Amino acid sequence: MNKNLIPFGLLLLCSALFSCYDENNSYGDNLVDSVFRNVLVDSCTVTVSSTIIDSLETTGQGLALVGQYTHSLWGTVSASAYLPYSSPSYTTEADEVVRLDSLVLALSYGGYSIGDTAQPMRLTVHRLLEKVILNDNDYLYNNSSFAYDPEPIATCTFKPKPGDCERLEIRLPDDLGEDMLTRLHSRDDGLSGDRFGDYFKGLVVIPDLNVCRNIVSFSVGDTASALILRYRIEDAIAQEAECVIYPNTETQFYHVDHDRTGTAMESLPLKNLEVASSELDNRGVLFGGIGWYSRLGFPHLNEILQQGERISIESAYLKIYPEPGSWSEFNPLPDSLFLYIVDENNVVTDAVTDYLGTEVQSGTLVKDESFPENTYYYFDVSTFMQEELGAFGKYKHSLQLVFGEDDYTQTFRNLTFSDQEGRSPIVLQLTYKIYESY
Repeated sequence: MNKNLIPFGLLLLCSALFSCYDENNSYGDNLVDSVFRNVLVDSCTVTVSSTIIDSLETTGQGLALVGQYTHSLWGTVSASAYLPYSSPSYTTEADEVVRLDSLVLALSYGGYSIGDTAQPMRLTVHRLLEKVILNDNDYLYNNSSFAYDPEPIATCTFKPKPGDCERLEIRLPDDLGEDMLTRLHSRDDGLSGDRFGDYFKGLVVIPDLNVCRNIVSFSVGDTASALILRYRIEDAIAQEAECVIYPNTETQFYHVDHDRTGTAMESLPLKNLEVASSELDNRGVLFGGIGWYSRLGFPHLNEILQQGERISIESAYLKIYPEPGSWSEFNPLPDSLFLYIVDENNVVTDAVTDYLGTEVQSGTLVKDESFPENTYYYFDVSTFMQEELGAFGKYKHSLQLVFGEDDYTQTFRNLTFSDQEGRSPIVLQLTYKIYESY
């Protein structure tokens, strides 16, 4: 698994060039009898393919994604959080008498959501039966899983508040709390150090698929997603106390399932796949959490070289139109898209940068609230096209359309767009100069 989330390319293809130009320009009249034409082309054919990464690293992200969301085109994704815990620090003296108040799972919102959060969520909490252990490469992925008890130890129904600082507390069974408190108070060696993970392997938080219509993120770290053991110290005046059991941030991860039934993806393999847009109903797709990104290429760009003695590309702009109906207030358009340059082996060689050449160009979103079909992202790909013109064979490159790494590993952001046969065709606009001598 290549954990560097830098995807593969797209194919852009220029043919059937319809142009407007000025035939009356001349230069060097005293030296050479020459003319040039300025040509604007906005009918370049663009071909699109999409690829799914075999797996995405979801360990150590500092968050847990939980819930279920159904996309209008690409089926239903659901996410479950695996939460192992570290041995706690318990300081109450052993000669004190203690009484359990409660054991709770305290979940703090991480700020991200997709879907209608006005709808209720129902989560079930299960005990892990297997200790969570990292793979040989020290990672776990969106398709990793460990055995858990199918019978939940707790259930919570609530309306999510992803932008709120309020903490969601789910009460766990008193018998589990009593056992933990008794063992900690008696200084049971079985709960010290790494042995704690053998005694209590952790929890899995799972969405109830019959209820959940949204996915939210919960923070993981320190008291976020911690277990809080609350108890009283029985002395002359009863004192309230608590022991915080912190999540193990190195082995915590989330698991993703994707039900593609009834979609254009249904018959496709689940990983290591590159598929032409024609097999996805003339669409390209980017999808965080499950790992889709798209590729653009243009093997026939060099055909414009046949139009004159010398050709130079003056400017090139790429416009990508999100398909109407594939985004909404519950599934907003991503703020940023990126283009990377890949060679014939899909190895990234560079990025499409801003006009200063110092930062990766994030694409500009032009949004039309009144007419969504006029909403688009555009990139200035002038430098890339200038360098690509005249390249052949192994020297040719493709473009990779992707999200940033965090969007893939920490969200389910998505983008659906058309190839040139779809509802909102992708556009490559070229302006080039044709020089001719007489």
